[in-house]
Amino acid sequence: MRLVITEKPSVARDIARSLNIRGRRDGYFEGNDLRISWCIGHLVELQDPAHYRPEWKSWSMKTLPIIPDQFALRLRQGIDDQWKVLHRLLLDKNTADVVNACDAGREGELIFRYVYQLAGSQLPVMRLWVSSLTDQAIQAAWKQMRPGTRYDPLADAARCRSEADWLVGLNATRAMTCLARTAGGTQVLSVGRVQTPTLAMIVNRDHTIETFVPEPFWQIKATFTAMVHEKPVQWSAKWFRKPTPAERVQKLRPDEVPHAERVKTEADAQAIAQAALGQDGTVGTADRKQRRERPPLLYDLTSLQRRANRRYGFSAQRTLQIAQALYEKHKLISYPRTDARYITPDQVPMLPGVVNSLAKLPVYQPYCQAIVSKPIRPGKRVVNAAEVGDHHAILPTGRVPSARGLSREEKQVFDLIARRLLAALSDDALFDVTTLIVDVPPKAGVALPDGITAPIRFRARGRICTQEGWRAVDPPGKSRELELPAVQQGQTAHTKTVKPEKGETRPPARHSDASLLRAMETAGRDLDDAELKRAMRSSGLGTPATRAQIIQTLLKREYITRNGRELRSTDRGRGLIAAIPIDQLKSAEMTGAWEARLAAIADNREQRGDFMENIRRSVHEMVQALQQADPPAAVHTDSDLPVLGTCPLCTRPVRERPNVYTCDTGRDCDFVIFKSIARRKISVTTVKQLLKDGRSKPLKRFKSRSGKLFSAALRLNDAGKVEFDFNHTPQNETRTSNKHPTSAPKATKPSPTTPQPTPGPPPPPQRPVSKRLPKASTPVGMSCPRCRTGRLIRGRTAWGCNRWREGCRYVLPFNDQGGGQRSEADAVAIVERALHQDKAQTR
Repeated sequence: MRLVITEKPSVARDIARSLNIRGRRDGYFEGNDLRISWCIGHLVELQDPAHYRPEWKSWSMKTLPIIPDQFALRLRQGIDDQWKVLHRLLLDKNTADVVNACDAGREGELIFRYVYQLAGSQLPVMRLWVSSLTDQAIQAAWKQMRPGTRYDPLADAARCRSEADWLVGLNATRAMTCLARTAGGTQVLSVGRVQTPTLAMIVNRDHTIETFVPEPFWQIKATFTAMVHEKPVQWSAKWFRKPTPAERVQKLRPDEVPHAERVKTEADAQAIAQAALGQDGTVGTADRKQRRERPPLLYDLTSLQRRANRRYGFSAQRTLQIAQALYEKHKLISYPRTDARYITPDQVPMLPGVVNSLAKLPVYQPYCQAIVSKPIRPGKRVVNAAEVGDHHAILPTGRVPSARGLSREEKQVFDLIARRLLAALSDDALFDVTTLIVDVPPKAGVALPDGITAPIRFRARGRICTQEGWRAVDPPGKSRELELPAVQQGQTAHTKTVKPEKGETRPPARHSDASLLRAMETAGRDLDDAELKRAMRSSGLGTPATRAQIIQTLLKREYITRNGRELRSTDRGRGLIAAIPIDQLKSAEMTGAWEARLAAIADNREQRGDFMENIRRSVHEMVQALQQADPPAAVHTDSDLPVLGTCPLCTRPVRERPNVYTCDTGRDCDFVIFKSIARRKISVTTVKQLLKDGRSKPLKRFKSRSGKLFSAALRLNDAGKVEFDFNHTPQNETRTSNKHPTSAPKATKPSPTTPQPTPGPPPPPQRPVSKRLPKASTPVGMSCPRCRTGRLIRGRTAWGCNRWREGCRYVLPFNDQGGGQRSEADAVAIVERALHQDKAQTR
């Protein structure tokens, strides 16, 4: 019996289907002398410090550094059932060998090796290396399995990465947190070799923007006239001078004006303009060339995330989720967590089949027909085996997507991938590029500013697309075309108008997911060390598979915030970066050194023991430096507020906010307790009791809408909503007195903020819900799932209840947690689901 272990249940199902394994058991598939089971991601992880020594449980500078002699493993919480299945199968006497079918890469190797080690298995291991989950790809990889020992160096590199991250992250985090506590800080300051340099990028960008002082400059724009074939023509040009050597190598943003076109003062600009106005100049340069624009490279995960963020506003995490669904659920694309933008020669024969499958979709048909009309022979911009590591670039698999089977966001991401492949196989784009330079002699008697010499030169650049080529199928964006007249070199051109225009230098834009991913990908390329630059060229900060999670971690830990598409650092994040005394923890240098050595270990050019010994020495030095550093200033955020209890819906901590008691999940969780219910304030003590016991003690002085006072207890129903409970109100509290009537009032119209009392126990049944909710194409006008009386309206950033003035705070944002835009159909489904849940709870 052969055992196959995959990384996820969905992959196990795909392999079972492709190998015709039909039998389903508890936690695995069985048939044809095979058993196929699965992990649930990282099923096994490194032990906590307290496992090694009891004193390492406490967070104290005295216990640092924490460096175990040998690392131990433990199960991740909440996966005991699946672990029991794997453990039993790995130790079953009928199991002859085991196939590692986890994701083909460093982390997939680590997941399998940890499970294999913790189970104490001694079975022979084979490795299944597959990059696509189509039946054909799985069957082909199954025939080419290799012994697991061939991947021992890759496993060593994976273990080194895991253990080194544990050592550096844990010791640096504890040291910085203990340091902060000496200054009154209460928060945990998380530090990591990828997380912290990424945060530093955002902090540095924000600092640059906030300290930026705009500098004025002037450009001089002129209009020229000339005769071409006895007809007058006209064009515009800009004054320029010869750039200095420093300006030639200086990198400018695309939106910046070149330094050679700037004049520092308005007086100098006016002097140049007056000297050129009305003069006849000579066309000194009339350069016309045809230029080719090659197709863009295929997508790896990072470039796909950047494009999806710029095009659709998707966060990096959301794009990864969509790509994973296209890979695992729909089988429409190859493995998405790749860092390669090329394919290998053995994949070229499958390209015609992929193109022909895309041709079945009308939107791609004309481009596909042009591609297959001649032999497909992609060049080095598509095929380069030397640039392909564990996985090739992201490609369509050849399956035809169903129009009904994909969500709008899935269609958008698939469209990006399909168009990029078709563009890569299409012809070059061709442009006619023209440069005209006019030399204008200054007017006699007009002095030019210092440093400006005659002749006064004006330059115009034009570009016209003569063959769209790949741009027709995958347009890079709006491009401005400008056609210049066909004047000849040496021809006279009259200066018709000259006008100085004022401009100002501008700071760089705030980081977005797209720009930050690019910065992470290219981090370290300006390092002085050549070996580090080579290592960072292929890796950067993090990997394509982890960069999105790094951004999410920074958001979760409140080091950065998301404002639309912008990512901004918080006071907590800035304080952390300012307080870290070790520059290596804030730059790409350490990651570059690690990645260079990890690559050497994976290639069997370096030993695991030497790397880990170096890491241990570095941790000792790091802790000593942090112990002597100045503490960071204390920064308090919402997560520092006292925890009142646990949310009954999402189990996140509940805290007191300005107007309500809510959990840390925020608007994506429906749980809320208003600070005022029926015109009575609800205390922190009451909220604690509600969260702990599900019911409060009887409370007095609630006031009905008619103004009558009454008493009642509060309770949380199964939906996490607050209700009045009259069954636990003492009888003597429901009597009416002439001075203060405290009995429950007669039934009135329900309040939009809370359920209203009924005249004495037992309460009447809740307002009935119709059995069939109306079909809706928009959430506008639907019943509010929270107060059940209001109707949903459309705001600037979300749909919300129209009874918000009366206290109902139901909000459904236009964007989901991942930053992706939520369609009206998705919003309707969410509201209907909430209404149906309430209906079920009232039965």
